[in-house]
Amino acid sequence: MAEKTVADWYASHPISAPHILTKLKSLRGSLEDVTPQELYPYDQDHYDGLEANSRLADKVRMNAGDSVLDVCAGLCGPARWYVSQRGVEVTGIDISPNRVDGAKELNALVGLQDQIHPILASALDLPFDDAQFDAAVSQESFLHIPDKPKALQEVFRVLRPGGRFAFTDWVMHTPLPEDEFEQYRQRFACQSLFSIPEYESQLQKAGFEIVSAEDVTDPWGEILARRLSMYQTLDAEAERAGNPSKGDDFLKMYAQFVKDVQQHRIGGVRLTAEKPK
Repeated sequence: MAEKTVADWYASHPISAPHILTKLKSLRGSLEDVTPQELYPYDQDHYDGLEANSRLADKVRMNAGDSVLDVCAGLCGPARWYVSQRGVEVTGIDISPNRVDGAKELNALVGLQDQIHPILASALDLPFDDAQFDAAVSQESFLHIPDKPKALQEVFRVLRPGGRFAFTDWVMHTPLPEDEFEQYRQRFACQSLFSIPEYESQLQKAGFEIVSAEDVTDPWGEILARRLSMYQTLDAEAERAGNPSKGDDFLKMYAQFVKDVQQHRIGGVRLTAEKPK
């Protein structure tokens, strides 16, 4: 039930393959010979764009030829950057058919369909062999996962010894009243939030060794304020193009989210952990 809620939420997300293609075609006149770089301004559905990709790639020591797992990969915007800039091969899992189909369309558009493999799958039951990947990444997605310890155990299982997992996620600095957290469930499909110490503890229980845990709440407060403005613009464009709109309720709740982050009630973390050799 929780995973269907998340998939339904992303089905009407302001950033989607149709929106990206509409925007790109309006700017360049056609969709012939599109490069991955031309998608970057529109397909990076995470905080801090290309810089965030670069940081995670460095954290997991991503090298050419590596096999990388992107957990909750969405439209595979980061995956296209990893492949183009680091020369890796990426498998991206997501529970949203909308995101997986959109990722396949965008990958084919820029000729990366052989290097990126979007798969419809749950983070709680990864359809891969043990020790299959050199590295794993994820960006602002574990908030949607109801059983985070199980998902961390699955990532640990499919990593090779010495492989690293680097990811960003929402965290809770101050427990919210249930009625307030319920709004996050309804408006953002947020299933649960850990504190930073809880994340470190659960990573260790899964078998990982902690490499670093960075509180990114302050920079996120600035990023999210800009993102709210972007969503307001995209929502208006979506309505004019006849695509689904998130509507006023979503935008009002997002404004509350920005406020909660700026007040350090909710925040963000960048975690890096390693599977022992």
